[in-house]
Amino acid sequence: MNASTGRLSHAIERLLPFLIVVAIVTFAYFWFIQAPLNAYLRTRTDLDSLHSRLRIAQDGVARAAHTAPVDVQASITAFEAQMSPDDRVADVTAILAKAVLDHAPADQLRGFAIETSDRIKGTGQGVPGAPQRVTAATVGTAPDPRFALFPYAVTYTPVKVTFSSTFDAMANVLWRVRDLPTTVEVRSATLTRGLPLMKMELLLWVYQRGGAMSPDQAAPPDAPAAPGGPTTAPVGPRVALLAGVEG
Repeated sequence: MNASTGRLSHAIERLLPFLIVVAIVTFAYFWFIQAPLNAYLRTRTDLDSLHSRLRIAQDGVARAAHTAPVDVQASITAFEAQMSPDDRVADVTAILAKAVLDHAPADQLRGFAIETSDRIKGTGQGVPGAPQRVTAATVGTAPDPRFALFPYAVTYTPVKVTFSSTFDAMANVLWRVRDLPTTVEVRSATLTRGLPLMKMELLLWVYQRGGAMSPDQAAPPDAPAAPGGPTTAPVGPRVALLAGVEG
């Protein structure tokens, strides 16, 4: 055995107890400490998250406690101002026609027509506070159930606008829908790409406010919504024909 080998053996003998201690500590950490520590850290993170959500909920409850009660009369007044008691279908179609003619270039307008259907009774009218039944069959096919929060019967007239033009013209027409003389609901807006023009089919429901309803006129809250039908004085189908516009 040479001198180098002797020195290496002597160093190993001195370091062996230290290496054994390091191995034991490492083994103990991975098998007995790391798993509980990770579980503790996850639990503490979840707890902090729950505390944060609890504070948010408590803040919401505190704000709600100081929120002024809903002004029912003010809501009804706003509803009366926004939904006309008169038949404004002709006004709405005139505004839409003007919007199309103003924004669609004359040489890039095709197939422009505005069609209206019979006026239909809304379903689910009632009195404020009366619960209403909304089923899967009526969602998407009936007026917004929030109308039942107001003590008025509601009717609506479907209006369909069809034309082919540029995309900019269609965007401007949709923007004009935000300012009409009565409440309208955009039921669908279908854009079909074509060459060189795009086709739009826009379906609106134009609402009209009827007379005030008393509590005994409200439909029973647990009764299924009756299908909408024509009113006693139906408005016949109308088609707006625009002179000078070729289909």
